[in-house]
Amino acid sequence: MNIRAISEDDICELRKIHQAFYKDEFEFPDFLNNYLCTFAVIDDCDKIVSAGGIRLITEIVALTDKNHSTRKRRAALYQILQASQYLTQKAGFDRLHVVTEQEVWKSQLNEVGFHSRGNILVLDI
Repeated sequence: MNIRAISEDDICELRKIHQAFYKDEFEFPDFLNNYLCTFAVIDDCDKIVSAGGIRLITEIVALTDKNHSTRKRRAALYQILQASQYLTQKAGFDRLHVVTEQEVWKSQLNEVGFHSRGNILVLDI
């Protein structure tokens, strides 16, 4: 087996793989945009065995002074979200990510349209 970059010529075959095995799990990835690198592992007959890539994502990182009132902190959160959504869209990205352990912030984010997507796994490099 060999590994090589994904090309536009691979998209049709990748769509078939996605349709056969992953259509109910997630949308077909746009391997040609917003990826640092994409690659396909091919067999000796030049058929794709597996494909993947390192996707560039946007993630909000925020610090909040909890000495302020809940009302003021919520208003600040909404301003951060508004600015982040604008800049994310302007930069050509289609998703904005947030990681939080706090249920109160999760519910606030759900109210403005955020939703959970599976489990988040982190590898410190």
